[in-house]
Amino acid sequence: MAIHPRQFGIVLKNARMDKKLTQAELAEILDISLPYLKDLERFRNNPSYDVFEKVIRYFNLSADTVIYPNENLTNTTYQQIERLLTRCDEGQLRVILATTEALLSESEMPSDSE
Repeated sequence: MAIHPRQFGIVLKNARMDKKLTQAELAEILDISLPYLKDLERFRNNPSYDVFEKVIRYFNLSADTVIYPNENLTNTTYQQIERLLTRCDEGQLRVILATTEALLSESEMPSDSE
């Protein structure tokens, strides 16, 4: 498992800010030192497996967000949607999928003015 400091730091900081937590508050929640947390957010250190697991569990994140990032890594709206999706049941996910497919197909259709 390759965890890159930059990817982890971005995800960690965005998740912390979404919850409106200070660095000191999060360090206490995760049971890590404040300097270690600051280093993680500044891309100066890789998290231990234990800290990585605590972070993804606390913030209800997908490990894929950190390990296999994409261009939406820094997009907070994308990250919020991704976190909310984990709380949906199968029926809700099907509705979201159908809605997303409809939105995308609509945007791909040529407009009448063309």
